[in-house]
Amino acid sequence: MRRELACGALMLTVLLTGCGNNDQQAQQQGVLLRGRYQAMSGWQGTFRVCAQLGEQVYEFTLEGSGQREEETVLTVVEPDWMAGVTARMSQEESVLEYDGAGITLGTLDGDGLSPIAAIPAMLDQVVQGYIARCSWEEEGDETLLELTCRDPEKEAGEGTEYVLWFDPDTFALRAGEVRVAGATVLTVTCDDFTMEMNDNESTDHENLGGDPSGQSGA
Repeated sequence: MRRELACGALMLTVLLTGCGNNDQQAQQQGVLLRGRYQAMSGWQGTFRVCAQLGEQVYEFTLEGSGQREEETVLTVVEPDWMAGVTARMSQEESVLEYDGAGITLGTLDGDGLSPIAAIPAMLDQVVQGYIARCSWEEEGDETLLELTCRDPEKEAGEGTEYVLWFDPDTFALRAGEVRVAGATVLTVTCDDFTMEMNDNESTDHENLGGDPSGQSGA
């Protein structure tokens, strides 16, 4: 089964392999990936974003970085009419501020998630969110690790869900989606995501947020 995510010039095509969340190898890689992100001291990357807010579709490119215990900064570099708009997010207060043109695009869900704030929200899900499913996905000649994160009290297709794809060897974020009530409202792709690691990369390697046995949700 082939599934296409298209938004203007942005196209992300993923071929589903049929591997379920009981795939033990994918489950183990998910646990290792969470441990790596918990040990991360910082990150940076360039993100191509496509967001649909009501009838409006926005495409833009962000350059950003974040440091643990410090602020996350994301700056629009394309298109020209948005270039220079900068979002700074305080981890303590979760405040989103706009500089430059002061453009507010709107929100993706009822909790006030903005298109720019969706990127750090995705990374936060990897670190401490409920990972409901781990599986393998084939994109072209590549195999990616897919994680689906959502509220553990909701079923698939309810509320806000995050579907993320990672390089299975480096664990670099390659792509992601935000889905609200089962509909995709935002897609992100990234080819240059890099992680800065603490000198001591040890971590408790917490489970995926499921039951005490360490299994992920359905």
